[in-house]
Amino acid sequence: MKIFLCILISKKNQRFLHLLIESFNSLKINLNYKLNVIFIIQKKNIFFEKFVKKKLSKNIKYKIIKSSKNSIPYSRNLYLNYIRKKTFKYGGFLDDDCTIEKSWLVNMIKFIRKNKCDIVGGPQRHVTKKKKFKIFFNLIEPKRENRRIVDWIATNNSFFSSKVIKNNQIYFDEQLTNYGGSDQLFFKLLSKKDYVIRWNSNSIVYENYQSNREKNKWFFKRNLRYGYSGNIIDFKIYGSFLGLIVILLKIIFLITKSLIFICIPLNYNYLKSYFYLVRAFGRIAGIFNYNPKKYI
Repeated sequence: MKIFLCILISKKNQRFLHLLIESFNSLKINLNYKLNVIFIIQKKNIFFEKFVKKKLSKNIKYKIIKSSKNSIPYSRNLYLNYIRKKTFKYGGFLDDDCTIEKSWLVNMIKFIRKNKCDIVGGPQRHVTKKKKFKIFFNLIEPKRENRRIVDWIATNNSFFSSKVIKNNQIYFDEQLTNYGGSDQLFFKLLSKKDYVIRWNSNSIVYENYQSNREKNKWFFKRNLRYGYSGNIIDFKIYGSFLGLIVILLKIIFLITKSLIFICIPLNYNYLKSYFYLVRAFGRIAGIFNYNPKKYI
């Protein structure tokens, strides 16, 4: 059973490489699994190539593909083009700043077989130093019940059957390079084609600690960006007229939730109210062509 997993390697996350490789080496891999890891790098990186060759378990095959663009969607599409030419059973995406539990792969394969689905996503838990920011991350991460059918997942923890890629020509949208959300759009388009996406709470990945993210300003910008990229996604899915109606309804929904939570006198609810309001402002700013300068 051949499995292809994709990881984009960025310069800023190079300090996490040893943790990533260690977690791969600790993976439980059954005898009938033929695991292949596809690393996408933006530029020639001798250090990375030597490191992988030396440190990655000999039981795991790998390939390094060089990307000519500093674009996450473009790099992910290189992986899609590569595996479309291969014979394989399952594929998936993981992030380079994450580590995975040793039972992650086994759990994903068992889940996709048992629950009659084509695509599986799972939670990402953030390693933080301050409790305050752990709460912040919990607020921006989706809350989903195990086995629930959803219409999108993130590429930081995703797994899929080969037919999903073989039977269509859906790609990650490069218009979202600077804003994020190309993975959300990608999986939503697949969901519209009636591929079943489910949530697997038991296959967990952990995002390593990053000090630059433990700042109020970072979360403010991230929520604004979610609002803006959400507009682009809705226009792509619903078209110009219906998309605008959907966006306006979502703005009303976000502001309403913000007002509801601010009326409940608890610090946690005040924070939720603030997050919903910032996201609504991101949606409103997006209507008036606010453009984030880079991916946050």
